[in-house]
Order: sequence, then structure tokens, then C-alpha cells
Amino acid sequence: MKKITKLFLVIFSVASLSVTSVFAGDLNVTGGVTATYKVNGADQAAGKGMGVSNELDFNASGELDNGYAWTWQTQLDGASTLNDDTKLTITAGEMGTIGMFISEGGLSSKFGYGVGAMGVGSDYTGPSSVEHGINVDGYNNVQYHTPAGLMPFGITAKVGYVPNLVANDGASAKADGLINTGATGKDMTQVRLDAKPIDGLEIGADYANTSGALQTVRYNAESGGAYAKYSIGSFTVGAAVSAYQPSENTGGTVNAQSSIHYETEMYGVQMAVNDALSISYSEEKATKATSSELSGVSVRTSVDDIDMKIKHIQAAYTVGGATVGLAIADADDADYVVGKAEKTTTFSLAIAF
Repeated sequence: MKKITKLFLVIFSVASLSVTSVFAGDLNVTGGVTATYKVNGADQAAGKGMGVSNELDFNASGELDNGYAWTWQTQLDGASTLNDDTKLTITAGEMGTIGMFISEGGLSSKFGYGVGAMGVGSDYTGPSSVEHGINVDGYNNVQYHTPAGLMPFGITAKVGYVPNLVANDGASAKADGLINTGATGKDMTQVRLDAKPIDGLEIGADYANTSGALQTVRYNAESGGAYAKYSIGSFTVGAAVSAYQPSENTGGTVNAQSSIHYETEMYGVQMAVNDALSISYSEEKATKATSSELSGVSVRTSVDDIDMKIKHIQAAYTVGGATVGLAIADADDADYVVGKAEKTTTFSLAIAF
């Protein structure tokens, strides 16, 4: 951890000493509008819903007089129009890229398998909350990315560090950090590797863990995942796995503590029927695994694992610059509750600008 921190400090120092002036950058606004009509079924505790997206991305980029390139982005998002996701990156040629990310810059590989005509699995449609693990984009973090072409087989590496494991969305310059009691950890590190060893094949993995928790914490939170995606012609197939061990507090009594962790398997196939129509099918199996629970000094109570299964069917049709979409998600033992069924059907119209 100390080596990673020193690396960031050295790179930022070099960049600061080298920057004497900045050429005027270009600013543009990007985004898109998506109108949806959503129908919920089974045990889903929600009615029919209509909505129109309300997110804008403000982007700027330019070049420093020493040849370094920089990019900046901030997003207006949510019903309250919060400035909630911001990042500033500097690319120093063969030295790679450094950046500061405010509730941005996720390094999780969980959706790297990339199957979904409208969006990847439960990331797009839900309906259930799948526990994949921790991710640096839930906090304010700094990152370093290796440059493209540095390693064989198209391998790239990214490392992110969260100095204060307390979320502070939309933090502006000179913002104070929130007080961290260390109940679940003080800081966090996440590493991601991606590679393209052959044409059409993409693989990758990530690992994240927290540290600095109080002595009463038995397990520091950690998670990891891996994915593979292969595209040939009009077909794409993909698969991914993730594992998550939440932070656990002993409460002062180890014998009264159970252990819970999560494992998720994802796979699917997508086909471009023609230039306008794309369809996909994918499944997720998310397991909540609970170890034997010690309810007394030496009394064990067996706890069964719960397997949540979600099936996704999606279709997207593009015409005249607009995309008409249909996404159906059907979950059994939803939200890791035995016997709970959830189903969502989402009709959408999306236009990019």
C-alpha cells in the first residue's frame, strides 16, 4: 500500500513540475435521452412506471505545453440535478495515465462479458439487487493506468486507491473528507487487468480489498471477478464470475458470528440479426452462501445457501438514429429471498446526442 501511495505522489509531482501552461481546451456536451415504460410483475413491490432520462455529460480536453494530454468530465444526474460524477485525467505518453475520480472510475470486471442488446444483464434491467462486491467508483479515488502497447497480448493494467473509505458524492475542490471511524475499513485498493490475446477475444479480471478496519472486524471486505468475451461475425458470447466477502464485525464475540459471502456466475449470447436488429439472452446465478452459525457457545445451526437466478431477454432495433428496445428480466428467489419472484418488462426509446 505504501508503495502504491508513493507511486501516485511521484507521478503527480512530476506532472506538477512539468506543467507551465495549458493550451485552451475544447468543451462539449454529450448524452442521450431515453424514454421508458416499465411493467413490474410477480412479487415486485412497484407499479407501472414511466420516465425520461435526465443525465448530461460535460467534457473538456486539451494539451499541456509539455505534450501531456488532459481530459475532464462532469455529469449532471438525478432528479436533484447533482454534479455527482467528476474526473480529471492526465496522459503522459509512455508513462501512462493518472487521474482523480470523484465517485467515478469503476474498475470492477463483473459486466465485462458484455452480453445485452440494450445493456448488460441486471446492470440494465434488474429487477433484483445482485451483490457483486466493492468498487472504487463508490468513493473518491486516484488511479494509474498503464499505456496501451506496453505489454504483450494487449494487456493493460489499472490500479485505484481510495484514501478515505467514506462516500462523498459530488465533492468539489477543497472539499473536506468525511470522518471515517474505521468500522468497515479506512482505505481501499483495486486492481484490474484486461487483455486481447487474439482477434475477437477479450479477457480480464479484478481484485479489491479494504484495510485499516477496527480490531473487532474479523474479515475486511474483499471482492474479485473475471470475464471472457468472444465476438465472431454477428455473434458474441460471454461469461463472467464474481465473488464478494463483506466486512464482518465480531461484535466482541466470535462464537456468535456467522459468515456470509456471495458468488455470481453470468453468461449469455448476443446476435446481430442485421444492421438494425440485435437480440440477446443471458442468465445470472447469484448465490448467498452462509457458513454454519454459532448461536451459542458450541451450538451450531445449519444455514442453507440461496441461489437467485435471473433470465434476461433483450432486443434492440435502430431506425433513423433512434433505438427501440425491449428488455425482460425474470428472477427466482429474488433478492436472495426463497420463494420471492420478480419480473420486469421495459419498453424504451433512446436517442443519442
